[in-house]
Amino acid sequence: MKISIRLLCLIISISVFGQKLVPTKVGEDISLKISPEFVSMSDQSRMRQVASSKVPLAMFSTQAQDVTFGINDNPMQWTENDTETVYGFYKASVNALFDEIEYIQDTIKTINGREFIVFEFTSVIRDDNAFSGKRTLRNYTYIQYTSYKDQILLFNFGCKVRLQSQWEGVAEEMMQSIRIK
Repeated sequence: MKISIRLLCLIISISVFGQKLVPTKVGEDISLKISPEFVSMSDQSRMRQVASSKVPLAMFSTQAQDVTFGINDNPMQWTENDTETVYGFYKASVNALFDEIEYIQDTIKTINGREFIVFEFTSVIRDDNAFSGKRTLRNYTYIQYTSYKDQILLFNFGCKVRLQSQWEGVAEEMMQSIRIK
C-alpha cells in the first residue's frame, strides 16, 4: 500500500506534536484551525515580522517566533473570473522575490467550496552584501490567495527549511481548514 509523502508528513507532525488544531475565528467571515503552538502576535511584533505599512488582519507565531502564520487582505480588485490572471501575477511576484525556488505545489484548487491559488515551496535568498557578510536564508512557505469581497485574502505560513518536516503537515491541515463566508 502506497502512502503519499504529504500524508506521511501529516501523520509524523501529528505524532511529533501530538497536537489537535484549534478552531479560530478571524473577524466575522474567516475561520480556520491553527496549531495550539501558535499565539497571536502583538502589533509591534507584527510590524517587525512583516515588511508592510499595512497591519495584517491576523498574525500568529510560535513562542520562539520561528514559525509564523498570517492573514492579510489586499485591495487589488479580483473577481472569481480573474483567477488565471491573478495566478500569473502572483506567481511572477513570488518568483522575483527569491534567488532559488522549488515548488511543492503550484496550482489553483477548490477548498471548502472556494477557489484558491496555492503556492507551497522552499526558497533560497542569498545576501552577498559586503557589509553584512555572506549568508543564505532557506525557508519553507505555504501561501494561499482567494477572492474576498472583490479583494484578495492572503494566508501565509512560513518557517526555516530545517523545521519543514515538522510543520508541513500542520501547514497543509491549517490551509485545508480555511472557511470564508
